[in-house]
Formats: sequence, C-alpha cells, structure tokens
Amino acid sequence: MIIVIADNLTCAAEIAGLGRSYGLDTVLLSDVPTVLPQRPLVVIATDTRSGSESQAVADTEALCRKLGPAMSTAHQRLVLYKAVDPYMRGHLVGELQAMMRGTAYQQVVCLPANPSRDLIIRGGCCYVEGTPLDQTPYAAQSDAVIDTASVCLRLGITPQSRIRVPDAVTPDDVRQVVHQTMQSNNLTLLAGSFDLFAALLEYKGYARAEQSDFQGLSREGSSLIVCGSPQSTDISSRPFVRKRDLPLDSMPRDVFDGSQGAAYWLANIQLRHFSRAAIQPARYGLVLNIPYERSCSRQSALRLRTEMAQVVSQLVEQMQPAELVIEGGATAYAIFERQGWRHFVVDSMISDGVVRLHLESLPSMQITFKPGHYPWGDTLFGWPSY
Repeated sequence: MIIVIADNLTCAAEIAGLGRSYGLDTVLLSDVPTVLPQRPLVVIATDTRSGSESQAVADTEALCRKLGPAMSTAHQRLVLYKAVDPYMRGHLVGELQAMMRGTAYQQVVCLPANPSRDLIIRGGCCYVEGTPLDQTPYAAQSDAVIDTASVCLRLGITPQSRIRVPDAVTPDDVRQVVHQTMQSNNLTLLAGSFDLFAALLEYKGYARAEQSDFQGLSREGSSLIVCGSPQSTDISSRPFVRKRDLPLDSMPRDVFDGSQGAAYWLANIQLRHFSRAAIQPARYGLVLNIPYERSCSRQSALRLRTEMAQVVSQLVEQMQPAELVIEGGATAYAIFERQGWRHFVVDSMISDGVVRLHLESLPSMQITFKPGHYPWGDTLFGWPSY
C-alpha cells in the first residue's frame, strides 16, 4: 500500500488521478476512517494550506496519530509519500517535520521539481521554462511571497537539515533520486510533486496506460458544472454545454460583495431556471460561475466558496445530477465538506489534473474535478460519438 498525504484537494486529486492512470485501485479521502481502505493507493487530502502554520502542524500531527500503527511501521508495511506543491506553497517544512515526529522516518528527500513540465531545480534554485522562479509571472500573481529562486532560502532550511532538496534537471534525475532513496538503509520520506510520484510508481513496477478510458460526460440525466476558480474561462461554446443547452447563472454582485447570501442567489436561480415561467429553463442542467475579479483576502475567498458550496448543496439535492463538474480546489473542498463527502473512488484521469471520481455511497453521480489553473482541455466538454 502507498499512502499519500496532500495539503489541499488539488494536489491530492492530481496524485490520485496519476495513480489510477498507472493502474492502481485508488481512493481519495478527506478524512481518515478508523480502518483504512485496503486499496493499493490511498490519497488523503487535508486543507492545511489554507490555514496558519501552527494549525497545519497540529493537523498533520493529529493525522499521523489517526493513522497510528500503520505509519509507525511504514518501512515494513507501506510507503508513505508527501505530495508537495511544485512552487512550494503552503507550510511545507512544518508539516514535514511533524510527519517525521509522528512516524518512523528519519529524514526527508523533498523534490518539487517537474522536469516533464519544464520546472527544474539546478544549483539549488528553481527554474520555470529556464527563468528563475522569482522572476516568472507566476511569482507576481501568486498569493504566496516568492522573492527568491533558492529552494533552501524559500523553505528556510540549511544543508545540515534533515530535509534535503536535490537538483533535478531531467526525468532521469528524478528517477535516480527515487532509486537512491528506496535503496538507502535509512528510513527516508519521499516528498514531491507529479514527476517524483510517477518515478516512485515506475520504481515499484507499475506502467502508465497510454490513454485514458474516459468516454465522455453522460448525456443521461442532468449536469451541474461549477466554475469556482479565479482562473475560470468561458465554457459556453464547448460542444457539451452548447448541445445540451446548459444555461449559465452567475453569482449576483450583491452576493459577491457580501450584502446578500446564498439564499438570495438560490431564489434567483429558482426563478430563472426552475419555475414555470423560467427565462432559461435548466432542462438538462446548469453552469454556475463567479464572474467578478476575486479579492485576494483570505476572508473574502473563504466567504465566496462558502456561499458557492451552499448553493451547490441545494442544487445537488434538487437536481440529483448524473454529472457534477467542479473547477477549483478550494471550492471543491468546501462543497465536499458541506455535503459530508469524504470517501471517493478514483475512476480515471482525463488529462493532467482532471480527475473522475464517484462516491461509494452514491455511484449514480460522477464527480469530475479540475484545478483552477489547469485548462479544461477539449476532451472533457467534447461530444464523442458513442
């Protein structure tokens, strides 16, 4: 068994989807049950990135305690992996230290590099498409302060730290890191992003499928599509949305500004799409979005995703959709928490980061999740001939 701990849903879903593409029977959890599912790959999504460092450390320690004996004997019974944001956002060092305190691991090899996506570490510095991280457009747009390309300075660690960050310029470099770590006599925790996890699976003998088995979104029943990310793009012209005639309903300005709440938006939705005199009837489903530029404050972002989660919760109950598509990790996590959905079976990875899931308790509804900064791609909203 491989257990992966991720600090947000986006990171967790990408790793879970990658594991499924390598043929592993995979589950995604947002809470740890008393008994872990007996699956080859168990991915646990926390939400520690959105809180304070002290809370993240406390939550990580609590998670290690809940996992209990399985983690304390990780070298004998399972492999533990810490999923890491490639730009090193979150409370990475604090959580890694908490994991070492709560398990048998003595040191960490942390490799956030993804050479397959032109994100490398060379000479201890992070480069994106050849540009130092702190000089990229991403550094200016990120909600985290990125003022150096030096990995050690960014993480606040020294060469003597029990957390080591090696260079990796090519995929072969990443594979070599995995080989050396797994062959070492020391108990070393692997922490990294997409490429490192893929290299770990290959080291353990798994092979990635050449194509996804995704056959297209269902045309039976209704579809609820939630565009909850600041990076959302217009999907109204995509074949699936156009041919199913799915109307768009945007969060009202009053709700966005905070003078009204979810109930106000829901009332508008009922009038526009579900009443007898509906202006745009939701015969086959509905698309929701937030059309305004988002505030950068954490409090505002929390309020917006909470309002969205309340609206989606009501609509899921009313529509009982066959397809629920959610864009944005924080929005999806809020929806799942609101619904009490914590145990998902991973069906497939449509493309990088775009993952199909279902609830064991509700197999009739497919859930498709996409991180906000990833493109929708042509496959998801295409119109395959089947």
